Amino acid sequence: MSPFPTNFINLLKMHEKCNDSIIRKASGICPDDIDLSTDPEVIKIRKMVNSVLGENHMMKSFVRLKPQGERILYGYMRPRHDVWLRVGSFFARRFPDTVIVLGNNTKSWVGLYNGNTIKHSQAKSLTSTLKELESILGNDTVEDPKELWDTYYWSQYRPEAKNTKYFKQNVRQKYMKAVGLHADTDSGRTTLDQFTE
Repeated sequence: MSPFPTNFINLLKMHEKCNDSIIRKASGICPDDIDLSTDPEVIKIRKMVNSVLGENHMMKSFVRLKPQGERILYGYMRPRHDVWLRVGSFFARRFPDTVIVLGNNTKSWVGLYNGNTIKHSQAKSLTSTLKELESILGNDTVEDPKELWDTYYWSQYRPEAKNTKYFKQNVRQKYMKAVGLHADTDSGRTTLDQFTE
């Protein structure tokens, strides 16, 4: 079992139901005590932190980026908790010198990693942010976006990571149906539909 994160208060602040009284309670507790306590309030704090960490992990795993021109990658994201900076920074570091836009119908996060620091800001809806960036950066079009996606997708593929039991345990059927997933999952071009059968 990994130790409880030492920066747990920062993670706790990202939780959708976090308030000042919870922060005050948590600030008087060390990470080891949170990890081992049987106090109901401390258990609640532990669950809140784990919920933020879990959502952060899921967003990094399941957000798919699409190109808009040669300098912008964007993806749809609607988290419950305030994990925008953590997830956005992850993608920005993965694609340096590329503008990363994550968002939904109400808000978006824009970030750029230049090799040293991440510049970021929050903006309006994903659609309006992409239109604004297009007007600022121009309309550079990728010759073949499908080729770019295939290159990225297959560069991430690891056959040893295929674990259908874990996949079915973590990706519920209702979510797959809601987004109509039909992406490739292995070198045999198996679709997610076939993966879950």
